[in-house]
Amino acid sequence: MTIMKPKNQTGVALIVVLWMISIMLMIGSAMLYSVKTDSTMTSYTRTSAQASAYADAALRYAVAQLMLPKQIRELKTTGAPFKWQIDGVKTEISVIGENGLVDINRANRSLLLKVLEQVDVVDDEAETLLDAIQDFSDKDDLKRINGAEDRDYEDAGYSFGAKDSAFERIEELQQVMGMTASLYNRLAKYLTVSSQGRGINPMLAPRHILMLLADGDTALVDDYIAQREKAEGTYIQPSFGSAFIDRKNQPRYRIQIRVKMEEGSPEYFEERSIRLVAGKLPPFISYFRVMQKLDKKFL
Repeated sequence: MTIMKPKNQTGVALIVVLWMISIMLMIGSAMLYSVKTDSTMTSYTRTSAQASAYADAALRYAVAQLMLPKQIRELKTTGAPFKWQIDGVKTEISVIGENGLVDINRANRSLLLKVLEQVDVVDDEAETLLDAIQDFSDKDDLKRINGAEDRDYEDAGYSFGAKDSAFERIEELQQVMGMTASLYNRLAKYLTVSSQGRGINPMLAPRHILMLLADGDTALVDDYIAQREKAEGTYIQPSFGSAFIDRKNQPRYRIQIRVKMEEGSPEYFEERSIRLVAGKLPPFISYFRVMQKLDKKFL
């Protein structure tokens, strides 16, 4: 005798089977995604580590160049990018003498106002921000007209007050009241904390600093750069910016390194400020360092 199963039981069994298949497919997809993610993260970590090692090699090549007489260096200290390859990996090295930048601790107010003007901070806004910068770094607790001291930081809800001592790192500017991340990023390329000069050495100044000195006169800057390159290290006085010139030249450099690991991959970027030290191995000290992992397009 054949026992017939009710049709509704057969339908339930089919639904259960389909449900189990769906669950298995979901588990399989999740495992595949996890394996793919782990593989991507491993590849990213390996590539970043390799790029960092190549950047370190490029840094040491740059330092070796800086130890050579100016006349035989391949690298220039005015920010001009230099292409260098190692093991087929492309790197780009830019070196700027710190004396070609504006020292935030020593420059006079007029020069600092010109810097702010370059990043579109002018008039009352510039005076207010500069007052806050100078209140942050001076040793007293006397507040400038538009400045900010400890009480102002407290009232604004900050967990810290004015530093009341010189800037030791450019990054400290980000703690100044009124400073935004966007403004800091625009300012950083003009400023240094280590030139120990009150003005700018034009022989080391990159183009954007020369444009500041020449009040934006492109023709004057182009002509001076041509004279400077032709002079091969002999000092050339520019016809502009005389009020802000300082011929001080110390073995302190800002080095930017970009590493391109392979076609289609983003770039690794590293920036260091270093001071060369005779008799030291390695012959430099890094006192400012920024690293960005592989998250930008190679230029």
